[in-house]
Amino acid sequence: MRFFILYLLLPIFSLAQSPNLKLNLVADGLSYVVDIASAGDNRLFIVDGNKIKILANGQILPTPFLDLTNQVNWIMAVCFHPNYAQNGNFYVKYKANDASCVIARFSKSTDDSNLADPNSATILFSYPNNNGHEGGDLEFGKDGYLYTTTGDGAPGERNTLGDEFQNAQNMSSIKGKLLRFNVNSPNLIPIENPYQQPNDNIPDEIIASGLRNPWKFSFDRQSGDLWIGDVGQDSYEEVDFVPFGSFEQRNFGWSCYEGNMLHLTQNCPQNQSTLTMPIIDYAGYNFNGNQAASITGGYVYRGTKYPALNGFYCYADYNSGKFWLLKRLSNGNISNDAKGILMNNPTTFGEDSYGELYVATFDKIYQISACGNDQTITVSGQITTTSYYNALSSITSNVTISNQTNVTFSASKKIELNAGFKVENGSVFYAQIDGCQ
Repeated sequence: MRFFILYLLLPIFSLAQSPNLKLNLVADGLSYVVDIASAGDNRLFIVDGNKIKILANGQILPTPFLDLTNQVNWIMAVCFHPNYAQNGNFYVKYKANDASCVIARFSKSTDDSNLADPNSATILFSYPNNNGHEGGDLEFGKDGYLYTTTGDGAPGERNTLGDEFQNAQNMSSIKGKLLRFNVNSPNLIPIENPYQQPNDNIPDEIIASGLRNPWKFSFDRQSGDLWIGDVGQDSYEEVDFVPFGSFEQRNFGWSCYEGNMLHLTQNCPQNQSTLTMPIIDYAGYNFNGNQAASITGGYVYRGTKYPALNGFYCYADYNSGKFWLLKRLSNGNISNDAKGILMNNPTTFGEDSYGELYVATFDKIYQISACGNDQTITVSGQITTTSYYNALSSITSNVTISNQTNVTFSASKKIELNAGFKVENGSVFYAQIDGCQ
């Protein structure tokens, strides 16, 4: 078996001003948080071990929404049908007691919107996995289809080359793949899924291959673009990006490549130019001083509270606690800014119905807020369009706000409005001290 080190030409990186990040505790007292989901209302649904709990009005409700204790090994993810408010259907991916991975449909209770009907389970899909890489996430795309990722099924022990069963490039294996389902169709297979030829020996659910352990992925709620955080072997962690409408027949490279590094040549496709290479990768154990690394994929921010964060993909590393903000710029370049070590062991990110972002460790959940880069900002003149100003220390202003405009000032210590400051009729001004240091 040959092992080569070869680097591809990496993406062009460029500087783009990204805000600093602050994590604000919203819930604690949990045990094993691995997923956060929204049903399109004001609640968050938290996967905590074998239970799905509800976070509402800043409190974890005492009775779980769904409790599968003693019924499954553990719950990986939950997501809600785009028409959940009408049909009450949601979907759970879990590791069964026989070690298989299962996707099941449940329904909410007809008597209590904060409870699921535990007897409503219908298994839609399952596959054997044993105890190797599982992937784990479950999300609805902009197209209304249900997506999940599968791990390559390998154990991934330190100082091994990985992909021991060679599943990731094997199209007859369900493992190491991106799968897509039409939950509104009796046969569950979207007509656009590319591998539906009779006798091709390829599962019809597969739309893309070459993944190792894609623990978390997400869709940009604005564009529908796909972002995947794929956990590496010993060398590189990676973020994969695919524009909406072009998910089919992608090959993300593992284990021919690990990140942008050529890895196991015997597992390479005949035409390597067809591979979809990572938008970024970063050094893992072999190249970072023998420090453990494991990417936790996040979300693109599309909320309204922190306009400076708009369009940035926020992700982290489970082992180091480091966070990054990544953005695809209009000129084709990439900005990938390290934001520091913000917490221990980030296990998952989440997005609420308003596009605000959350991150969790096993026992706590935090909301992500953005802080300005400048210590002090002076705002003067006239503002006629919706604007947001954020400073690490203070904001001083004598501005006139007109043209029915909404303007927000956010600072950590002080907001000083001097003589001449004016808000004309129809305009709205907000001032907040956010404690961001």
